[in-house]
Amino acid sequence: MLELDAGQKMKEINPGRANTGFDLFVKAVAKQIGAAIELPYEVLLSTFEKSYSASRAALLEAWKMFRARRTWMARDFCQPIYEMFLTEAVASGRINAPGFFLDKRIRAAYCKAEWYGPSQGQLDPLKEVMASAKKVEYGFSTFSRETAELTGMNWDHNCARREVENRKLKEGGLDNAK
Repeated sequence: MLELDAGQKMKEINPGRANTGFDLFVKAVAKQIGAAIELPYEVLLSTFEKSYSASRAALLEAWKMFRARRTWMARDFCQPIYEMFLTEAVASGRINAPGFFLDKRIRAAYCKAEWYGPSQGQLDPLKEVMASAKKVEYGFSTFSRETAELTGMNWDHNCARREVENRKLKEGGLDNAK
């Protein structure tokens, strides 16, 4: 709250008209903010008003930035903390890791971790799944990586769960169900 000095008077503001250029002004500012933080303005404002391809391109550009920052965070923050945690746990005997302190290569193997964040989300899930399947088929990626990136889930856990489900389907005579 501002206080007026003695003798000053307050004047009313009369916004009696709509400004037709306001929307263009907001979009221009959002584009500049988006460029500064490496985020397409469509993503910044959550306004996907153009075609599927344009929306997908905007999201892919945003995810380039998200992945770069995620990689930095995992490499320079999460991984060192994990290594310190693991080293302390092995040193105190809470975790048994034979050879951990005897060989740097063994310690590196114990400390190896892959860091995934939330999945990207999908505009067209069928296209995304088909693209992931092709990446695995041609050796550009793995089942584990694609599972984590598409759904945020763990492929090994999915396999174990599917074994249980398939056994139950077979026991119930539903093994031919799709």
